[in-house]
Amino acid sequence: MKRILIVAIAIVALMCMGQKAMAQKAKFGHVDYAGLVKLAPEYAAAEAELKLYADSLQKDGEALKSEFEKKYNEFQEKASTYSEAVRNLKQNDVEDMYNRLQAYAEVAQEKLADKNTTLLEPIQKKVMDAIKEVAKANGYTYVFDVSTQLYNSESDDLTEKVKEKLGVK
Repeated sequence: MKRILIVAIAIVALMCMGQKAMAQKAKFGHVDYAGLVKLAPEYAAAEAELKLYADSLQKDGEALKSEFEKKYNEFQEKASTYSEAVRNLKQNDVEDMYNRLQAYAEVAQEKLADKNTTLLEPIQKKVMDAIKEVAKANGYTYVFDVSTQLYNSESDDLTEKVKEKLGVK
């Protein structure tokens, strides 16, 4: 009998706790994260720096490509006049140059991606910190990015509040 009473009290206590948890309704919000990042004052400077960097990489790549095309065309024009040993050496030289061109293209893409990350990371952190502060200050349980939302009937748009926090329009 004593056991049944203890179990009954435990069940009632659990039910009361469950009702209290249900009473605390989750609050949902959403923001336009990409739009906020682009509105940050530092974003334009980062984009300009990234463009300059990309242009310099492209210029170097074009110089390498021009050098390759020159060697390739020279080889094509004079291949019939070379001895077999010289032709093989020249062909290997052209193939090596082609491989360097391909390697440069891959390295340039990696460098550009790294530079992009380096430039945008502080801006993204600043925006994310502002979103967290606005969410905490306004009691939001979850904040979603509009790019990942499929439906939101009970979600508040926090983008304007975050803009205020960041000091942008």
